[in-house]
Amino acid sequence: MEEIKLNDILQLSESELKKAKIRFMTDDKNGVFNPVGIAGDEQKKEELNLKNLVHNRKGSISFFKDVIAIGFIRLPENQDHWLMTGMVKVVKDNGLGNFAEAEYYKTKQYNFRLVVKYHKREQNGIRNAKDFINNLEVIELWRPDKSVAEKVFPGYKNVSVSYKELKRKIEISDEWRTALNSRKGVYLITDTKTGKLYVGSAYGDKGILGRWNTYLTSGFDRDEKENGKYPNKELKELVDNYGISYIQENFQYSILETFTDDVSDEYIIARESWWKEVLLTRKFGYNAN
Repeated sequence: MEEIKLNDILQLSESELKKAKIRFMTDDKNGVFNPVGIAGDEQKKEELNLKNLVHNRKGSISFFKDVIAIGFIRLPENQDHWLMTGMVKVVKDNGLGNFAEAEYYKTKQYNFRLVVKYHKREQNGIRNAKDFINNLEVIELWRPDKSVAEKVFPGYKNVSVSYKELKRKIEISDEWRTALNSRKGVYLITDTKTGKLYVGSAYGDKGILGRWNTYLTSGFDRDEKENGKYPNKELKELVDNYGISYIQENFQYSILETFTDDVSDEYIIARESWWKEVLLTRKFGYNAN
Protein backbone atom coordinates (compact mmCIF):
# COMPACT_ATOMS: atom_id res chain seq x y z
CA MET A 1 0.00 0.00 0.00
CA GLU A 2 1.29 3.44 -0.90
CA GLU A 3 2.32 5.58 2.06
CA ILE A 4 0.16 8.56 2.97
CA LYS A 5 2.24 11.61 3.82
CA LEU A 6 1.11 14.38 6.15
CA ASN A 7 0.63 16.93 3.42
CA ASP A 8 -1.55 14.52 1.47
CA ILE A 9 -4.01 15.23 4.28
CA LEU A 10 -3.28 18.88 5.13
CA GLN A 11 -2.94 20.04 1.51
CA LEU A 12 -0.71 23.03 2.25
CA SER A 13 0.45 24.97 -0.80
CA GLU A 14 4.11 25.71 -1.60
CA SER A 15 3.72 29.28 -0.30
CA GLU A 16 2.12 28.00 2.92
CA LEU A 17 4.84 25.40 3.42
CA LYS A 18 7.53 28.07 3.12
CA LYS A 19 6.19 29.82 6.23
CA ALA A 20 5.18 26.68 8.16
CA LYS A 21 7.05 25.06 11.03
CA ILE A 22 6.51 21.67 12.66
CA ARG A 23 7.05 21.35 16.40
CA PHE A 24 7.51 18.07 18.29
CA MET A 25 6.50 18.78 21.87
CA THR A 26 8.04 16.42 24.45
CA ASP A 27 8.34 16.26 28.23
CA ASP A 28 10.85 18.70 29.67
CA LYS A 29 13.72 17.47 31.84
CA ASN A 30 12.22 18.60 35.14
CA GLY A 31 8.84 17.01 34.42
CA VAL A 32 6.88 20.26 34.64
CA PHE A 33 5.70 20.13 31.02
CA ASN A 34 3.83 16.91 30.22
CA PRO A 35 2.16 17.32 26.80
CA VAL A 36 0.36 13.95 26.84
CA GLY A 37 -1.07 14.77 30.25
CA ILE A 38 -2.26 18.16 29.03
CA ALA A 39 -3.76 16.59 25.88
CA GLY A 40 -5.72 14.21 28.10
CA ASP A 41 -7.32 17.08 30.02
CA GLU A 42 -10.33 18.40 28.11
CA GLN A 43 -10.13 21.70 30.00
CA LYS A 44 -6.48 22.34 29.15
CA LYS A 45 -5.63 20.60 25.87
CA GLU A 46 -6.20 23.69 23.70
CA GLU A 47 -3.24 25.28 25.51
CA LEU A 48 -0.97 22.93 23.57
CA ASN A 49 -1.96 24.62 20.30
CA LEU A 50 -2.53 28.20 21.37
CA LYS A 51 0.36 28.51 23.85
CA ASN A 52 2.93 25.69 24.05
CA LEU A 53 3.13 25.12 20.29
CA VAL A 54 4.02 28.77 19.65
CA HIS A 55 6.26 29.41 22.66
CA ASN A 56 9.34 31.39 21.61
CA ARG A 57 12.47 30.44 23.46
CA LYS A 58 14.67 33.02 25.17
CA GLY A 59 17.37 32.78 22.53
CA SER A 60 15.38 33.09 19.32
CA ILE A 61 11.97 33.80 17.83
CA SER A 62 10.80 30.89 15.70
CA PHE A 63 7.12 31.78 15.73
CA PHE A 64 6.81 35.30 14.41
CA LYS A 65 3.77 36.87 12.72
CA ASP A 66 2.18 34.80 9.92
CA VAL A 67 4.11 31.62 10.70
CA ILE A 68 1.96 28.49 10.44
CA ALA A 69 2.70 26.08 13.28
CA ILE A 70 1.84 22.36 13.25
CA GLY A 71 2.13 20.60 16.59
CA PHE A 72 2.82 16.98 17.55
CA ILE A 73 3.15 15.08 20.83
CA ARG A 74 4.81 11.69 21.30
CA LEU A 75 2.51 8.82 22.20
CA PRO A 76 3.82 6.77 25.15
CA GLU A 77 3.18 3.32 23.68
CA ASN A 78 5.59 3.90 20.76
CA GLN A 79 8.42 6.45 20.65
CA ASP A 80 8.04 6.80 16.87
CA HIS A 81 4.31 7.57 16.91
CA TRP A 82 3.24 11.22 17.13
CA LEU A 83 -0.25 12.66 17.52
CA MET A 84 -0.99 15.93 15.72
CA THR A 85 -2.43 18.42 18.19
CA GLY A 86 -3.39 21.05 15.63
CA MET A 87 -2.36 23.74 13.17
CA VAL A 88 -2.36 27.47 14.01
CA LYS A 89 -1.22 30.77 12.52
CA VAL A 90 0.73 33.31 14.57
CA VAL A 91 -0.81 36.79 14.76
CA LYS A 92 1.76 38.31 17.17
CA ASP A 93 5.09 36.95 18.41
CA ASN A 94 5.27 38.82 21.80
CA GLY A 95 9.07 38.68 21.89
CA LEU A 96 11.75 36.35 23.24
CA GLY A 97 10.81 33.85 25.92
CA ASN A 98 7.06 34.41 25.56
CA PHE A 99 4.05 32.64 24.12
CA ALA A 100 3.08 34.06 20.75
CA GLU A 101 -0.55 34.80 20.04
CA ALA A 102 -2.13 32.43 17.53
CA GLU A 103 -5.42 31.39 16.02
CA TYR A 104 -6.47 28.12 14.44
CA TYR A 105 -5.61 27.80 10.77
CA LYS A 106 -7.79 25.99 8.25
CA THR A 107 -9.42 22.74 9.40
CA LYS A 108 -9.58 21.50 13.00
CA GLN A 109 -11.04 18.12 12.09
CA TYR A 110 -7.72 16.31 12.46
CA ASN A 111 -6.76 17.84 15.80
CA PHE A 112 -5.87 15.15 18.39
CA ARG A 113 -6.81 12.45 15.87
CA LEU A 114 -4.10 12.16 13.21
CA VAL A 115 -1.09 9.96 14.06
CA VAL A 116 2.18 9.99 12.09
CA LYS A 117 5.25 7.82 12.22
CA TYR A 118 8.63 9.49 12.63
CA HIS A 119 11.89 8.45 14.29
CA LYS A 120 13.15 11.58 16.00
CA ARG A 121 16.93 11.61 16.39
CA GLU A 122 17.70 15.31 16.68
CA GLN A 123 17.36 17.26 19.92
CA ASN A 124 15.78 20.29 18.26
CA GLY A 125 12.01 19.87 18.15
CA ILE A 126 11.27 22.63 15.60
CA ARG A 127 11.61 21.91 11.88
CA ASN A 128 10.88 23.85 8.70
CA ALA A 129 7.87 22.21 7.10
CA LYS A 130 8.94 22.77 3.49
CA ASP A 131 11.97 20.49 3.75
CA PHE A 132 10.55 18.08 6.28
CA ILE A 133 6.81 17.43 5.94
CA ASN A 134 7.23 14.48 3.57
CA ASN A 135 9.17 12.61 6.27
CA LEU A 136 5.94 12.20 8.23
CA GLU A 137 3.90 9.15 7.28
CA VAL A 138 0.25 9.09 8.37
CA ILE A 139 -0.47 5.73 10.00
CA GLU A 140 -3.78 6.24 11.80
CA LEU A 141 -6.77 8.52 12.13
CA TRP A 142 -8.58 8.12 15.43
CA ARG A 143 -12.35 8.14 15.57
CA PRO A 144 -13.75 11.48 16.82
CA ASP A 145 -14.95 9.85 20.06
CA LYS A 146 -11.44 8.78 21.05
CA SER A 147 -9.45 11.02 23.36
CA VAL A 148 -5.82 10.88 24.38
CA ALA A 149 -6.75 10.04 27.95
CA GLU A 150 -8.93 7.13 26.86
CA LYS A 151 -6.65 5.69 24.22
CA VAL A 152 -3.15 5.94 25.68
CA PHE A 153 -2.23 3.33 28.28
CA PRO A 154 -0.65 5.20 31.23
CA GLY A 155 1.60 2.39 32.47
CA TYR A 156 0.71 -0.40 34.88
CA LYS A 157 1.59 1.58 37.99
CA ASN A 158 -0.78 4.38 36.98
CA VAL A 159 -3.91 2.33 36.34
CA SER A 160 -6.78 3.38 38.59
CA VAL A 161 -10.13 3.43 36.83
CA SER A 162 -13.79 3.04 37.61
CA TYR A 163 -15.87 0.20 36.18
CA LYS A 164 -17.31 2.46 33.48
CA GLU A 165 -13.91 3.95 32.58
CA LEU A 166 -12.31 0.52 32.35
CA LYS A 167 -15.10 -0.83 30.17
CA ARG A 168 -14.83 2.08 27.74
CA LYS A 169 -11.02 1.97 27.54
CA ILE A 170 -11.05 -1.75 26.77
CA GLU A 171 -13.72 -1.23 24.13
CA ILE A 172 -11.99 1.56 22.20
CA SER A 173 -8.25 1.29 22.89
CA ASP A 174 -5.91 -1.27 21.32
CA GLU A 175 -3.17 0.00 23.63
CA TRP A 176 -5.17 -0.80 26.77
CA ARG A 177 -6.19 -4.24 25.53
CA THR A 178 -2.67 -5.15 24.47
CA ALA A 179 -1.07 -3.94 27.70
CA LEU A 180 -3.54 -5.71 29.98
CA ASN A 181 -3.43 -8.90 27.95
CA SER A 182 0.37 -9.11 27.93
CA ARG A 183 0.87 -9.25 31.69
CA LYS A 184 -0.08 -11.53 34.53
CA GLY A 185 -0.41 -9.76 37.83
CA VAL A 186 -1.92 -8.96 41.20
CA TYR A 187 -4.68 -6.37 41.13
CA LEU A 188 -6.86 -4.47 43.55
CA ILE A 189 -10.59 -3.82 43.36
CA THR A 190 -11.94 -1.03 45.59
CA ASP A 191 -15.54 -0.52 46.60
CA THR A 192 -15.64 3.28 46.64
CA LYS A 193 -18.91 3.30 48.57
CA THR A 194 -17.78 1.21 51.55
CA GLY A 195 -13.99 1.33 51.25
CA LYS A 196 -13.77 -2.47 51.16
CA LEU A 197 -10.95 -4.00 49.09
CA TYR A 198 -10.56 -7.17 47.06
CA VAL A 199 -7.16 -8.53 45.99
CA GLY A 200 -7.07 -10.86 43.01
CA SER A 201 -4.53 -12.28 40.59
CA ALA A 202 -4.24 -13.24 36.93
CA TYR A 203 -2.04 -16.22 36.08
CA GLY A 204 -2.05 -19.35 33.94
CA ASP A 205 -3.07 -18.55 30.38
CA LYS A 206 -5.03 -15.44 31.38
CA GLY A 207 -3.61 -11.96 31.42
CA ILE A 208 -5.12 -9.20 33.54
CA LEU A 209 -7.41 -8.38 30.59
CA GLY A 210 -9.03 -11.81 30.69
CA ARG A 211 -9.71 -11.58 34.41
CA TRP A 212 -11.06 -8.05 34.28
CA ASN A 213 -13.28 -8.81 31.29
CA THR A 214 -14.93 -11.47 33.42
CA TYR A 215 -15.57 -8.94 36.19
CA LEU A 216 -16.98 -6.44 33.72
CA THR A 217 -19.42 -9.06 32.47
CA SER A 218 -20.69 -10.57 35.73
CA GLY A 219 -19.04 -8.70 38.62
CA PHE A 220 -17.18 -11.82 39.74
CA ASP A 221 -15.53 -14.88 38.20
CA ARG A 222 -18.02 -17.77 38.25
CA ASP A 223 -15.36 -20.33 37.27
CA GLU A 224 -12.53 -19.33 39.59
CA LYS A 225 -11.39 -21.86 42.20
CA GLU A 226 -8.41 -22.01 44.54
CA ASN A 227 -7.57 -25.21 46.43
CA GLY A 228 -10.97 -26.58 45.47
CA LYS A 229 -12.79 -23.62 47.01
CA TYR A 230 -14.62 -20.71 45.42
CA PRO A 231 -12.74 -17.52 46.43
CA ASN A 232 -15.15 -14.97 44.95
CA LYS A 233 -17.86 -15.78 47.47
CA GLU A 234 -18.32 -12.27 48.83
CA LEU A 235 -18.31 -10.66 45.40
CA LYS A 236 -20.93 -13.18 44.27
CA GLU A 237 -23.08 -12.37 47.30
CA LEU A 238 -22.75 -8.66 46.54
CA VAL A 239 -24.07 -9.19 43.01
CA ASP A 240 -26.79 -11.58 44.20
CA ASN A 241 -28.01 -9.05 46.79
CA TYR A 242 -27.66 -5.75 44.91
CA GLY A 243 -27.23 -6.68 41.24
CA ILE A 244 -24.44 -5.97 38.77
CA SER A 245 -25.44 -2.29 38.84
CA TYR A 246 -23.78 -1.98 42.28
CA ILE A 247 -20.46 -3.08 40.75
CA GLN A 248 -20.94 -0.73 37.80
CA GLU A 249 -21.50 2.28 40.03
CA ASN A 250 -19.01 1.68 42.84
CA PHE A 251 -16.04 -0.47 41.79
CA GLN A 252 -12.58 0.84 40.91
CA TYR A 253 -9.73 -1.22 39.44
CA SER A 254 -5.97 -0.82 39.89
CA ILE A 255 -2.82 -2.93 39.56
CA LEU A 256 -0.46 -3.80 42.42
CA GLU A 257 2.16 -5.87 40.56
CA THR A 258 2.71 -7.27 37.07
CA PHE A 259 4.65 -10.32 35.88
CA THR A 260 5.85 -11.67 32.53
CA ASP A 261 5.00 -15.13 31.22
CA ASP A 262 8.14 -16.73 32.64
CA VAL A 263 7.03 -16.12 36.25
CA SER A 264 5.44 -19.20 37.83
CA ASP A 265 1.79 -19.32 38.86
CA GLU A 266 2.86 -20.38 42.35
CA TYR A 267 4.89 -17.21 42.81
CA ILE A 268 2.04 -14.99 41.64
CA ILE A 269 -0.40 -16.72 44.00
CA ALA A 270 2.08 -16.22 46.84
CA ARG A 271 2.31 -12.51 46.03
CA GLU A 272 -1.48 -12.30 45.96
CA SER A 273 -1.60 -13.85 49.43
CA TRP A 274 1.04 -11.38 50.66
CA TRP A 275 -1.03 -8.42 49.48
CA LYS A 276 -4.12 -9.84 51.17
CA GLU A 277 -2.16 -9.93 54.43
CA VAL A 278 -0.78 -6.42 53.99
CA LEU A 279 -4.13 -4.86 53.09
CA LEU A 280 -6.11 -7.03 55.54
CA THR A 281 -8.63 -7.85 52.85
CA ARG A 282 -9.58 -11.18 54.44
CA LYS A 283 -10.52 -9.45 57.67
CA PHE A 284 -11.96 -6.15 56.44
CA GLY A 285 -12.44 -6.63 52.69
CA TYR A 286 -14.10 -8.95 50.21
CA ASN A 287 -11.54 -11.79 50.14
CA ALA A 288 -13.03 -14.95 51.61
CA ASN A 289 -9.89 -17.10 51.33
